[in-house]
Amino acid sequence: MTFRLTAACVAAMSAIAVATSAAPVDWPSLGADWAATKYSAANQITPANVAGLKPAWTYNSGDPSVGFRGWEVTPIVVDNVMYFFTTGKKIVALNAETGAEIWKVDLTALGVKEMAAKYGVSYWPGDGRARPRIVVATNDGYLLQFDAKTGALFTKVGAKGLIDLKAGVMEKFGGSYTPGATPAIYKNLAILSPTSGEQGRYGVPGDPRAFDLTTGKEVWRFHTVPQPGEANFGTWGLNGWQDRRGPGSWVPLSVDAVNGLVFVALGNATDQNYGGSRPGSNLYATSIIALSADTGKLKWHFQITHHDIFDWDVNAQPTMVEVNKDGRKIPAIAQSTKVGYLWILDRITGEPIFGAEERPALSSDAPGETTSPTQPVPLKPEPISRVSMTRDEVSRISAEGVKSCQAQYDKAVQAGPNTPYLMVPSLVFPSSEGGGSWGGVSYDPKLDYIIVNTRSLGTMAVLQPSRSSGLLDSYAKRKIPFDDPEGYPCSGTPWGELMAIKASTGETAWRVPLGEYKELTARGIAKTGTPNAGGPIVTAGGLVFVGSTSDRMFRAFDAKTGKELWSVGLPQNAINTPMTYQGRSGRQYVAIATSNGLNEFTKPRIPAGQTNQLHVFALP
Repeated sequence: MTFRLTAACVAAMSAIAVATSAAPVDWPSLGADWAATKYSAANQITPANVAGLKPAWTYNSGDPSVGFRGWEVTPIVVDNVMYFFTTGKKIVALNAETGAEIWKVDLTALGVKEMAAKYGVSYWPGDGRARPRIVVATNDGYLLQFDAKTGALFTKVGAKGLIDLKAGVMEKFGGSYTPGATPAIYKNLAILSPTSGEQGRYGVPGDPRAFDLTTGKEVWRFHTVPQPGEANFGTWGLNGWQDRRGPGSWVPLSVDAVNGLVFVALGNATDQNYGGSRPGSNLYATSIIALSADTGKLKWHFQITHHDIFDWDVNAQPTMVEVNKDGRKIPAIAQSTKVGYLWILDRITGEPIFGAEERPALSSDAPGETTSPTQPVPLKPEPISRVSMTRDEVSRISAEGVKSCQAQYDKAVQAGPNTPYLMVPSLVFPSSEGGGSWGGVSYDPKLDYIIVNTRSLGTMAVLQPSRSSGLLDSYAKRKIPFDDPEGYPCSGTPWGELMAIKASTGETAWRVPLGEYKELTARGIAKTGTPNAGGPIVTAGGLVFVGSTSDRMFRAFDAKTGKELWSVGLPQNAINTPMTYQGRSGRQYVAIATSNGLNEFTKPRIPAGQTNQLHVFALP
């Protein structure tokens, strides 16, 4: 008798063979590594078998799922243990293969009033004398360290283990000090930058700072608003630098340990939409800066937007890539932006590898405003989202929608990229909710692909008088929804996309719509994409995993072609970046958190009363 094996059987047997021999693969930081590649060497799950993914286990945090941003956590896994925070102010360690709880710490019992800083926790492997630790920054300005094995608080630094990040910074200003994200780890240093808000001239400085984890002492600090005697002083006008709030960073930092560099994506200047008190280019606002990770000394800077009045804060963690160009291997970083551009910069010099040019920009009509006459644009890659729209490019999902959206378009100024908020209605496209999201990009070194998800969304707005630092001396935008009568975006589809760009050429390899509105698909209007937030990951198995969309779905795509291969419905949205790891058993898992995030764009609304959950998938 002859037996024939089906393709499914072969794929399953191959997976079993890999599982019994593969070594564990960790995910030790938010972006898989501090280079933020979001790439995993795990290869058990492939395009041939990904359709067989099934739920492995679920963790219910018990925390109510509320708020626009939701639970933005990405867990980390080290040595078969998964670590993350909950919105209920707890730090949790689980068995990564079973979900069984190993330890849990309640921050409120330690005197901490706010939850951990966004996105997750950090892992420090120790230095030979100190045991590995979980490092946590909290939203009320403390840095804490926990024994990675037991969860015990390390109490020999700070005030009984609480390093006060406000000390030496906030005495003059008062108020809160909120780290923008979990600290980056370099040697025995924890490096972080605060989020500083977007309105009000005076307040918390956004300076990156490094702390010695063994002593709790500040090692260095870099001024993001240059002080007298420092390089680039004077780019805020005569007095605009004094006690200036920010610019800080609200996304994770990246570290090049080989070259001893830390990269910081900085936010916009305050007041965010009016620069009357800050004439000049406003370095280092809306910039990427490269600092010596050992000393904090500036190595280079690259400003994405001069004199930012657009809310173009650099909103994603820089990702390290390698560019093979003209016979040279160039260490580089890839930076997605709200403006809808992807910058590929030389990691050592900060120069755009594929060139750039300054292009004219529309001037603001706000009294006392001095707009930058030009803004930088990369020559390659092509824009990762649409960067302007014409009257004919409104959404066409219904005749009524076309009429409404064109009528709205006719009432506003739209002058292409970098249209400012004006004293009369303007259409800013993409809006601050458009372009690349805070999830940033991932990098597949095997394919030489940079993977990124984006949004093509606009907003109508008008400037109105506003109080800055208690004085009626500024202007702030009043947003006007740019939606059709059904509540869908007025910009033409696709509203969300996923794409791959070849790092060594800057050419687009593929781009596909990301997400769907099922009720529109039922009407024959498919491939619309949806608003999305969070990022993709990529694996050595040849897959891209991404949640991010407002349709409560988790998807896998073929990294080589962009073809969707697998999807699963979730109880809520996954507004974060997933992760993957291979346990001690050799089994590969993929995990993603869900919550009530991005609810503004979700149709139908997510039912109330749900809790934040972590969903983990694996092959049967």
